[in-house]
Amino acid sequence: MHYIITTLLFFAPCGGQAEVPAQRVAANEPFVYSYQNQRLAKEMSLVVAGVPAELERIQNYFQIARKFSGEIYFCGDREAFASKLQFEPPSWYNAVAQPALKQIVVFVKPRQSPAQIAKLLNHELVHWALFQLPARARQQIPLWLHEGLAEMWSDRGLAEAYQVSLAWESKHNSLPRLSSFAAEFGNEPYRAAVGYALSKEFVIHLVGDSGDELFIRIFNSMEAGRSFDQALVDHTGLSVVSHEKIVRLKLNSWWRVVQEMYPHFFLLLVLIILGLVPFVASRRRHHRAALHAVWQSEEDEVEMLAGHDHNISNE
Repeated sequence: MHYIITTLLFFAPCGGQAEVPAQRVAANEPFVYSYQNQRLAKEMSLVVAGVPAELERIQNYFQIARKFSGEIYFCGDREAFASKLQFEPPSWYNAVAQPALKQIVVFVKPRQSPAQIAKLLNHELVHWALFQLPARARQQIPLWLHEGLAEMWSDRGLAEAYQVSLAWESKHNSLPRLSSFAAEFGNEPYRAAVGYALSKEFVIHLVGDSGDELFIRIFNSMEAGRSFDQALVDHTGLSVVSHEKIVRLKLNSWWRVVQEMYPHFFLLLVLIILGLVPFVASRRRHHRAALHAVWQSEEDEVEMLAGHDHNISNE
């Protein structure tokens, strides 16, 4: 999230000391972990256990080598969150990766499960990996692409949390352009959620169209001096604007509206169909039984008439 802001804070003093201090990072470990209190240290133990392997998966996916280590800090209130970040975050922020301060700060809200925190942290781990790209490539990545890649990987559902329907926004001509999120997502939660969802939709479209290795090729081109748009044309034949038109065309359908507005619609439809199967089978059995009765009645009548005719001929 808003990693651009953090570059301005490189020389700022670190604020908000954790009650459970971080230990020195080992040479082979990507992070040390610190906590606002002992309760969080205990609750997040399973989450942090999976961090090194998840970061390695991300780095392998994008083929990014680790260049520096850092700290992950877990806090349980907004004051500690803002203090550690050294700026007042928008209300919709849950975690921030700050490369200049070599830290990821996670706000553990009440009633959030470890699984939810893990998804939240995975989002930031993608940022952390992208921060370690060569400078020429890293500086060419627009903010919306940063967030789209992170959302694709973690699938943490910011859009679901704010009940965003991209198709509905498209149908009402209120879907913003990706370019409007090149430098910031703003302070308004719903608009930010729309931006995250649209960015993720764009990235998923690219990967689905060109394969998982597309961004490896794009980052290599950007390292060689190409802009993101130029690299996209090089490897897909289309520009950002052209790909966005395709994405928006896919979104602008009532079928997509139904899918987004009623995510359980198709499951309900399947359950209804399955529930009707015994009823339909029963009706078919009754129908077959009724037809059989009619056929049997007709056969009996034919046999009776045949026997009657035989008796007449014998008289």
